[in-house]
Amino acid sequence: MRKLLMFSIAIMLFTGCKTAYYQTAKVVYLSGGNETVSMRSVGIGDNEQKAQIDAEMNAIDVLFFRGLPSSKQNSPLISIDEASAKAKHADYFREFYNNSRYKTFIISSHPVTKLEKNADKTRSMAVDVTVNLKALRLDLENRGVIRKFGY
Repeated sequence: MRKLLMFSIAIMLFTGCKTAYYQTAKVVYLSGGNETVSMRSVGIGDNEQKAQIDAEMNAIDVLFFRGLPSSKQNSPLISIDEASAKAKHADYFREFYNNSRYKTFIISSHPVTKLEKNADKTRSMAVDVTVNLKALRLDLENRGVIRKFGY
C-alpha cells in the first residue's frame, strides 16, 4: 500500500510540473535557444566530482550522437553512428575528453541532487548542464569533424 501511495505522489509531482521534460538516455532537455541548451544529466561515479564529470560528458555525447528531442538541437551534431565517428576522428575525441576540452563549451554545471546509491549498487547524481551549442558546432566545423553549413 505504501509503494502505491509513493507511486501516486510521484506521478502527481511529475504531471504537475510546468516545464516539459523529454528524456534521451540519461539526459533531459530543460531549455535552450539557438546558441545554448540546458539539460539535466545523470552521472555515475564513486564521488560527487566523478559523477559530475560523467554527467557533463553524457550531456555532450547526447548532443553529438543522439540529439535532444523538443529542443532546437533535435538531431545529432555529428552522427548517429557513434563508433565510426569516434574511430574516424579519434584524435579529436581523445583531446576533447582526455584533456577536458569539453569543459570549455560548458557554460554552467550545477548538481541538483546529492550522490545517491542506486538499486544496482552504483552511485549517481543529477546535474544541470548548460552548453554553448554555437561554439561547440563551430569547433566541430573548424576541426573537420562536421561540414560547415551550406558546403
